[in-house]
Amino acid sequence: MKLSISISQVISFILCLSGTQVMGQTEEGTGENTTFNKHRLTILMENAFIPAADNIADQNRFFIVPVWGFNYDYWINPKIGFGLHNSIILQQYKIEKSNEDIIIERSFPLIITGEFLVKPVKHFTVSVGAGRELEKHESFTVVNIGIEYGVELPQGWELSINLLYDNKIDAYDSWMLGVGFSKMFSCNTRKE
Repeated sequence: MKLSISISQVISFILCLSGTQVMGQTEEGTGENTTFNKHRLTILMENAFIPAADNIADQNRFFIVPVWGFNYDYWINPKIGFGLHNSIILQQYKIEKSNEDIIIERSFPLIITGEFLVKPVKHFTVSVGAGRELEKHESFTVVNIGIEYGVELPQGWELSINLLYDNKIDAYDSWMLGVGFSKMFSCNTRKE
């Protein structure tokens, strides 16, 4: 399976999101107009450090690969949410499997995880998740933990810095650091 995404497709996706209207919600009994966006779509540009690939022949000593991430989050309230996070590593590489002397080839693995999100304080989000790394040679179960610092921008946009630790059970682990661009919106209809 080969995934090909062009720059024009990414730009088209961002332009479609920018046309989404954000509606305010009125809290019952208060008469105040507050905005709570339940949905968030994020595009991430990351780099992954993979320690298990450091000592393999024909690879760099300090092995870092590019990653694209595409996330959807649903917030049940301003502090707690759930997400579907997807990342694709944009390179082929070899790793040494944990506790074994087996070399495994990885070719553009896709990581899909379900996430539990908590926003303990403004601007910071902590995520914990589990899922699967899919790859044509061998797939692995993944557990992860991450933290993000986000800054709200006008018109429902957000810019964030993300740090994520992925552990592929009985295989290898990786650290991902990146920048995310998010569009937050609500699908409510206005009550007259």
